[in-house]
Amino acid sequence: MSEQDNHITGNCVCGAVSYQIEGAPLFTAQCCCSDCQKTSGADHVTLSFFNQDQIAIKGDTASYEVTADSGNVMTRHFCPTCGGRLFGTNTGRPGVISVTVGSMNNVDGVKPMVAVYTQGKRPWDVLNEDLVMHEKGAPAKK
Repeated sequence: MSEQDNHITGNCVCGAVSYQIEGAPLFTAQCCCSDCQKTSGADHVTLSFFNQDQIAIKGDTASYEVTADSGNVMTRHFCPTCGGRLFGTNTGRPGVISVTVGSMNNVDGVKPMVAVYTQGKRPWDVLNEDLVMHEKGAPAKK
């Protein structure tokens, strides 16, 4: 991201929840797991990951928890009014928050680097062949 692109804003569909992010994402990934397909209604979800201190959120979200195949607990946050999926946290990445790229107002500097859970990719879904592909989740950081 360039200097001028280091400020990202976004919101849910109805605008009850909004956010501002300062700085570039740690990384951006496309996820083809069945949970992401079901929560988005799409073939995959694109998520950018940030340090939690990079984001300021206005408005209240509702959330629910699921246990990932890794055993980590994922908490997904969404707008309680319109249902728009916005954020997520994972106990395996303390201090990091994922933001759905579809909720961002400006995405010029956001570019996926990796695709995960490609074993669940729908036959018609087209992913950029330049992405690093993982049939399951991304390998754990050491």
